[in-house]
Amino acid sequence: MSDIKQTIQIILRDVLSFHEEMERTFTMDKGILDHNLLESAINNPFATYDGKDLYPSIFDKAARLCFGLAKNHGFRDGNKRTAVHSMLVYLLVNDFEINYTQKELENIAINVASGKMSSEELALWLEERSTSIDINKFLSDGNIADTIIEK
Repeated sequence: MSDIKQTIQIILRDVLSFHEEMERTFTMDKGILDHNLLESAINNPFATYDGKDLYPSIFDKAARLCFGLAKNHGFRDGNKRTAVHSMLVYLLVNDFEINYTQKELENIAINVASGKMSSEELALWLEERSTSIDINKFLSDGNIADTIIEK
């Protein structure tokens, strides 16, 4: 048996579910603007070339996921919220929690969407603030999405 942990990948269905949760929680225009842009944003972090991950670390992947969702504008509204939420859930299911304030997340969302923060800078920020966790602690508390929204 291998000691290497398999990375859990976020898929379109997950992001659509996160976005629907955002639509229920916040006042915003509902719906998808461009399905292809959503798929591109979600698949990009897990791209490979010649059998090697283009974004090798969990933090690189999380940052690319956030970056793509925020910049591609696949939804009518809530792209930045969904991007940050998807990033945090992705890290949680891969056993990392990020220490942050709400203001920091707001700034990250705005800076990523406006191009003031690169995905490399975001990956570094995530790694510096990460703590390895046991995902079972979150699963036993209920819905992961609710845990993040309430934090």
